[in-house]
Amino acid sequence: MWAKNNARKIAIAALFLTAILWSTGGLAFRLLSIQNGLAISGYRSFFAVIFYIAAFRGLPKMENTYWFKTSILAYTLTTTLFVVANTLTTAANSIVLQYTAPVFTCIFLFLIYKKPIPKHDMIAVVLIFLGISVFFLDSLTLQASAAMTLGNVIAVVSGVGFGLQAVVIGKTVQPHNVFTFGNMLNVFIALPFILQHPLTSFFDLGVLIYLGVVQIGLSYLLFSFAVKKVAPLELILIPALEPLLNPIWVFLFDGQAPSFLSIGGGVMIIATILIWSVYKHQLTR
Repeated sequence: MWAKNNARKIAIAALFLTAILWSTGGLAFRLLSIQNGLAISGYRSFFAVIFYIAAFRGLPKMENTYWFKTSILAYTLTTTLFVVANTLTTAANSIVLQYTAPVFTCIFLFLIYKKPIPKHDMIAVVLIFLGISVFFLDSLTLQASAAMTLGNVIAVVSGVGFGLQAVVIGKTVQPHNVFTFGNMLNVFIALPFILQHPLTSFFDLGVLIYLGVVQIGLSYLLFSFAVKKVAPLELILIPALEPLLNPIWVFLFDGQAPSFLSIGGGVMIIATILIWSVYKHQLTR
């Protein structure tokens, strides 16, 4: 029991670190001269694939199961569509709409496992989503341009993928292989856009290497470590710290201070995650 609780604590710490690494993407995207979302996604995934092959000293092995293949599709929907959404709608819209993911996680948990979602989990989902909405309230827009509407829809579909990923990836034998194949698929999808937007500066190259190796490569290794040790909903709600941390990096390096509403929403997110995590820990003891 002690070993199980200790492993769970380490997994939760890994998810917190995952959120920190994910959150650095917003600032890194701002630094790039390339503006095409699919090209950025493809370059980032290319360097992530190289990182995984080097880290595991060889090509990944495909698991011939429905869960493995569904996990790859879910990962691709999550990562590629989120980057594309960022180029069509506002960053705030894309983040808030992607973080409808816990709602979809609850739906998939019910559909796949046929079990009702505990009340405390539902309360945490609602409070965290409200906290994220309040955090970005100043930046949210309902502007009804065709591009922004499409971006909003794509962000929601990215949230569906994120929610599905949390539910099905625990059924795989080697979760990290999902991310290697998922990034390979991302590169294949983005290849025409990569060819149209070749790298023209070493600075862009350095930023894209960071995005591939650290922002998604290392972060998803930490995420895969946690997969077998926490509940599916925890894979979504604990990394919900990411949208809170993203503007902090911008403030530190670009001087844009958060508003009073943002601070209030951030406090709400942190408090909910901490209280919910402690409560879940007590239930598993």
